[in-house]
Amino acid sequence: MNPKVITVRNRRDKGKYTTDGIFAFTSGTRTILIKGEGDEIATAVETAVDLKRRMYPGIDISNISISSRNNNYGNYGNYGNYGNYGNYGKNRDSRMRGENYNKNNKNNKNNKNNKDIISRIEIELSTK
Repeated sequence: MNPKVITVRNRRDKGKYTTDGIFAFTSGTRTILIKGEGDEIATAVETAVDLKRRMYPGIDISNISISSRNNNYGNYGNYGNYGNYGNYGKNRDSRMRGENYNKNNKNNKNNKNNKDIISRIEIELSTK
């Protein structure tokens, strides 16, 4: 049987991920796979530890795998060459905010997505 997969995407939803795991185990699922990548690795680990603490006698961490992938987005994050404005392009952006806007704010907008390799973790919890 395939494990239930919980993909961690947002730190603020940590309680939801823990609740989803508890509901999955109480409904009869025998294995849960918790996935996180990048900045959310810590949240994935905290979710696994919370589940183990709350349901301690019945749960084991059966497998942990750590890997990485290349960042396919380059320096522009998820938005391609057009910043945050879809297909309008850089001309529309410079008309809206002045010609020096992109030069002054380029580093602020792109530094958070400027990672070459993104780490991943997969934690498998199973009932005994």
